[in-house]
Amino acid sequence: MLPDFNRLRVFFHVHQARSVGAAALALHVTQSAVSQSLAKLEAELGAQLFIRRHRAIVPTAAGDALYSVVAPFVAALQGGIEHIRRARHELAGTLRIGAPVEFGSHRLTDALAAFSRAHPAVSYALRLGHPAELVPLLADGQLDLCFADLFDARRPAASRMSGLEVSEVMDETLVLIASAALEREHLQGSRAFARLAPLRFIDYQAHAPAVRSWFRHHFERVPPRIDLALTAESVQTVISAALRGMGLGVVPAHTVARALEAGELVAITTRHRALTNRISLVRLLDRVPGRLEREFVAFVGKALARGTRA
Repeated sequence: MLPDFNRLRVFFHVHQARSVGAAALALHVTQSAVSQSLAKLEAELGAQLFIRRHRAIVPTAAGDALYSVVAPFVAALQGGIEHIRRARHELAGTLRIGAPVEFGSHRLTDALAAFSRAHPAVSYALRLGHPAELVPLLADGQLDLCFADLFDARRPAASRMSGLEVSEVMDETLVLIASAALEREHLQGSRAFARLAPLRFIDYQAHAPAVRSWFRHHFERVPPRIDLALTAESVQTVISAALRGMGLGVVPAHTVARALEAGELVAITTRHRALTNRISLVRLLDRVPGRLEREFVAFVGKALARGTRA
């Protein structure tokens, strides 16, 4: 049977101060109450805890052994209580987030870093992948929220479908790029469907969703056969392959701004507006978000919106 916790508390202060009087002051009780508590604790344990020498008291071996057990417990208790008190005012915890590879590796991490500066007790578990992989993880409860990209999505900014809440976060401008040498050799300034369709392309998946979306958006039709030189789930790989003349690829405009300015790459444009990649936030409808998630979503939404305007 464990000793009375109040008596252990008294013992802790006496051992620390090596004084009954000092312990009484710290506990806001009388010296008599401290002495009685120690006597009852010694009776419970069947061991003497202190020896009186002149005006001081000295712990016995049993007293030191008990202190070595009680002191870590008191320290952990104090730390735990302080953490609970801080949690009422500070955000803390881990957010499990899913995101597309390029968006999660760059734009989202900038927002995470900014949020962490304001809330250093928050941590993140970031899972990068395609929406087809991430949304099931969200539905299974393995993610708290996820970001998904939809090429030129024509859905409303906020929609509800299949138990999910989908809200627009930002739009990225997408461009079809080619190396300067490839453009000179095969296009020579032409942007006609008949000149573009037979060329080789680079895409993220075997069914070429990005290239198909680009053609559908700009010409309202898709080549009957898209010749893919390379498929890779990486924007940087698509850019690298395009620079080496392997084919044309669709990438976010901000990722190739310098290469376009330097003339290393050429943006293939038409009279139509640019294709956009809509980044949306996906959450479960029947899940009530906590304070941390609510404040994170509000912060990231504003941060990404500022980045889009910039």
